[in-house]
Formats: sequence, structure tokens, C-alpha cells
Amino acid sequence: MSEQPQYQAGYKLRDLKAFIEERVGDKVAKRMSAEMGEIELVLSPKFMGNGSFQLMIQRYKAEFYFDRFPYKEQSPAVLFANVGGWLMDNDEDREQQLSELRDPEIEVVLEDDNSAEIIIEVMFEEPVKVIEDPNGPIYWSGKQYRIEEYDIWTATKLKDVVIGNAPS
Repeated sequence: MSEQPQYQAGYKLRDLKAFIEERVGDKVAKRMSAEMGEIELVLSPKFMGNGSFQLMIQRYKAEFYFDRFPYKEQSPAVLFANVGGWLMDNDEDREQQLSELRDPEIEVVLEDDNSAEIIIEVMFEEPVKVIEDPNGPIYWSGKQYRIEEYDIWTATKLKDVVIGNAPS
């Protein structure tokens, strides 16, 4: 496995967008846009150990916009179910977060007999973590900090992969 440090605000938006693009295919994906708005910073410092703090929570609205979604060729219900499934699989602590994030909101406007404009709004919360660093660009509580990167482990080879159910 290889390790690469990473921190990027809006990583949940980025990951859900990539998943949606994969599920809807190129034809629909090229007419989809995604953006982050209504950004709030919830100041909630929490010591995480080893000089690391969760400085705040970034809360934002991710908006996924589909222009001319071909609703007769692709069921919007499948799109909506994929978004819901991704959220349950990849953002499982949504209900445990500070505000118990509301479920996605959807708006559908028929454009003509074959296409619709679809907007899916999803609220996300992401922690912003800092670690003490004498050369860091963030000054807080009399000390210098930098954004703490977290490690993403990527498999470089598969070994001993088991598919199917284990014997009883």
C-alpha cells in the first residue's frame, strides 16, 4: 500500500460527485456541475492528542445540478437512490454530527418532453484539524499551526482476496 497525505476542504462533495459521474455515465455527467455554498465554520476546538486539534467543523451545502437530465432514458429515482446509498455508505455519522444534518433536498423542473433540470442539495460537515508547527501559517492561542493532513492509503496490489460468503 502507498500512503499519501491529503487535506482538501469539500472532500465529501468531491467524492460524491465522482461517484455520481460514474453511476450516470458520460452523457449525463458532462451536463452535471457541483459547487459548495452556504459555508459555515462551527468553532469547536477539541484536543486530539500529539499536538493535534480539531479546530472547527466546516459545514456547507453541496449542490449538484443536472441540465437536461434525460429522465425517459435514465430514471431519476435511480439517481436519487444512488445518492442516498452513497451517503449511508460513506457519511455514516451524519446523524451523530453537531446538527444532525438534514436529508438531501431535490428539485425537479421539466424542461421538455424528454429532459428535466434536477438539483440535489446535500449538507455536509467536515472537521478542520490543525497540528502545532512553529512555521505554520495559522496563529491560534499563542502558537503556530498548520492544517493537519491525514493519510489516505491506496492499495498497490491485491493479495489473498476472498469473494463470496464465508463457510458456516
